[in-house]
Amino acid sequence: MDGVQTLVLAEALMVLIADLVAAGLIFRIYLRNKRKSAMAFSLAWMFDFLAMLSMVSTNQTLQMAGMLFLPTFSGFLFYGAVKFLEEESMAVGYKPLKILATMPPAFMAYMLGVYVYTGDAFWTTTSAATLGISGVFVTAGGLLLKETEEIYKSAVKYLYISVILFGLHLIPAALFGGEEWYLPIGFSLSTILIISMVVAMVKLTSSESFIPREVGPIRPVDLKPGVMVVNGKEYQKLMEKLKEMSVLAFVREVTQLPEGWQYYFVTTVPFRGRFKNTINPTDLARITEISYKYLEESSRRGEQGVIVIDCLEYLIVYNSWESLMKFLSKLRDFVVVNRGTLILVIEKESLETRLYAQLRKLME
Repeated sequence: MDGVQTLVLAEALMVLIADLVAAGLIFRIYLRNKRKSAMAFSLAWMFDFLAMLSMVSTNQTLQMAGMLFLPTFSGFLFYGAVKFLEEESMAVGYKPLKILATMPPAFMAYMLGVYVYTGDAFWTTTSAATLGISGVFVTAGGLLLKETEEIYKSAVKYLYISVILFGLHLIPAALFGGEEWYLPIGFSLSTILIISMVVAMVKLTSSESFIPREVGPIRPVDLKPGVMVVNGKEYQKLMEKLKEMSVLAFVREVTQLPEGWQYYFVTTVPFRGRFKNTINPTDLARITEISYKYLEESSRRGEQGVIVIDCLEYLIVYNSWESLMKFLSKLRDFVVVNRGTLILVIEKESLETRLYAQLRKLME
């Protein structure tokens, strides 16, 4: 038994160190790019550290608090996965949503199964419930992370596999966790999976795709702050002029954009893999949010933010004229406050004379 306790303590120490390293490294990444998903992941590992500490502690108060630490870890992991998808402008696919819909009845069946197997009501409503609800949200977080596999490839593949396996392994932990023979097996399995998750998550959050590359000094361009309404030919000339700037563009044509531009392909088709950033033409609120963050970041760096909307005709098809004008008016105000430039690309002939005049008037 002494050998088992030594093994468990050694593995616990490994997990505690891994948790602290992951929390620290990912928090440093958050300080660099301010991605809320990185902050959530960092907090998740801090609470896993506390959960592991409570498991090996002899302090009863800390042991009781441990019933909250593991679910909090799972909650932050799930929230981080949600924010990760949001930051990548990705919608959740139908398949993971269908799987998530089965979790409430599956959790209750699990609880009943634990009670039938153990016959211990206290264990079922405390430790087993803690492990069960944590397993549900950890597994759900892994399923959400899987949605980004075509973008992040192996960087996220090993992570979501480890996360899902960790979530699933909590089920036998609830059934056999009170039995001495399972302690070294369960602890060793937890150690392997946690360290795998730590390594994979640090790899993901340290990747170039997750951390935007540093933008070097940008050659100043003589571009008037405010709003410019231009046609296609004028836009082509501007594109050449702005090719070295960090421009944010919402477009329908992505093949001829300058390499340094950050763009979103505006489409109703939920492309996966081919385009990293897609956005629905009806999601004007999301376009506003992305633009606002971009303008704030440009202003913070002391640069002139430039936003291009080369899909106005497409937006008109999917939105009412009134809602589109409200959106553009709000976006114009953001641009003016941050001394940026908004470039609207539209052919005058594509609009009624009255509507085109209203557009020009609102953008003045």
